[in-house]
Amino acid sequence: MDHNLTPNRPTRAFEEVVSRVREMITGGKLNPGQRLPSEREFSRSLNMSRSALREALRTLEIAGVVELRTGRSGGAFITSGKPNVVSDSMADLLRLGNISWNHLTEARIWIEQIIVRVACKRATAADIEALEQNIREALALFEQGQLMEKTEVLIEFHNILARATRNPVLVMMTRTLTDMMLYFARRLGSETTRAVFRSRRRFMTAFAARDADAAVAEMERNLKKVHRLYLRLARSGKIRPRSATG
Repeated sequence: MDHNLTPNRPTRAFEEVVSRVREMITGGKLNPGQRLPSEREFSRSLNMSRSALREALRTLEIAGVVELRTGRSGGAFITSGKPNVVSDSMADLLRLGNISWNHLTEARIWIEQIIVRVACKRATAADIEALEQNIREALALFEQGQLMEKTEVLIEFHNILARATRNPVLVMMTRTLTDMMLYFARRLGSETTRAVFRSRRRFMTAFAARDADAAVAEMERNLKKVHRLYLRLARSGKIRPRSATG
């Protein structure tokens, strides 16, 4: 007899409720923005206690699946998803040492390569203009000395690019990574030079011409340069992992 076998932990009532709500979302029975039934009605339909339901809803709220609103028009509502939940989880993993700065750097570069190639094929004239407008806005802020605002606009460039892929998964992955990097990018604001804008112009020339190889190469050069600075600061202890939304 194998005495090392550990019996499966029994599923707690609230965990079963969480699983059933997730299944209802997957099956299309619950949709984003939809209000859940009242606590009494919902617990009865699930054949679960109201305390188990309340605990399940709190768990789903933390996971970004449900939003709990108070007041006369309050209740539990299915959300459209919250990417910052993923960002915060990744920040925790970074703090705990389960992922490293190198992992984060590699992931962002690889994902960005895919995004640039897909966006090169799918971007509309409006998408290209949005990217151009982003560069103009960032440059204006840079020249005005508004470094914090400029940094946020520079980061948003990558989110605009991701939206041009028309792929919500790539959009979410990019938002997660840019949320993670925003804290560190803010610390580098005063070190930004006009070189980043020259790089963006070279990127846009290739991107607008649908030259994916040239656009990817320019984006990769820029990201590697920026991340070398992130990694140096991380090793020096000048920046430390923290919640991406903090």
